[in-house]
Amino acid sequence: MYSLIGLLTILIRLLQILFIARFIAQMIDMRGGNPITRFLMDVTEPILAPIRRLLPSTGGIDFSPTIVLLGLFLLQRVIAGSF
Repeated sequence: MYSLIGLLTILIRLLQILFIARFIAQMIDMRGGNPITRFLMDVTEPILAPIRRLLPSTGGIDFSPTIVLLGLFLLQRVIAGSF
């Protein structure tokens, strides 16, 4: 059971790093022409797309990465607090 929790914790941490890296890469390369930026966008987009569909239009500001990161931090706290 503890190995499953450890694996989930590592997976959540990896996703957090990927989303933060995507944010930084998009700040530097807004067009997404860099292969690293493109990779980060391709990896994280399947998670962001459903959340974008649920959120109302905010005039060009994308809050979906923030919601995903908050959800990941909350999930990490729940997993760490349960054991």
